[in-house]
Amino acid sequence: MNGSVIRNLSLSSVMLIVASGCASPEVAKETVIADTQRPVLIIKPVEYKKEVKPISVPTSTATSKSKVIDGKASYYANMFQGRKTANGQIFDQGKLTAAHRTLPFGTKVKVTNINNHKSVIVTINDRGPFIRGRIIDLSSSAFKAIGNPRTGVLNVTMEILK
Repeated sequence: MNGSVIRNLSLSSVMLIVASGCASPEVAKETVIADTQRPVLIIKPVEYKKEVKPISVPTSTATSKSKVIDGKASYYANMFQGRKTANGQIFDQGKLTAAHRTLPFGTKVKVTNINNHKSVIVTINDRGPFIRGRIIDLSSSAFKAIGNPRTGVLNVTMEILK
């Protein structure tokens, strides 16, 4: 029992310290609520004097100028066959689809193998790849169209079409 009292006091102290860090620089006013007769702190929200301007971050969308990116492409393992992709479609290794971290779903991308100059046009329908250094994950059939799957990874250029 003595241990639980100490634990409760410690927890209350920590919560009080954390809550005090949320107070505005102005002095908090103590008010008594009529029903309870307990003092309650009413804390005013902090008002910032400095105007905050939103920053503009360019998004990766298709434009009239196509964007070309060099990097490495890999392909999906067979275990993903039949599972849902990030946009809700069922993944099919036989379709010309791909995963990209930021491009909008439905974006058409031309992927070219740098070594043999073979190209394939794929549609982005998933998110990934999540391995450092890779720019796109291709379906098995898209990967086979431009290279040998035994290599696992290809050096490619990726051109955003639309």
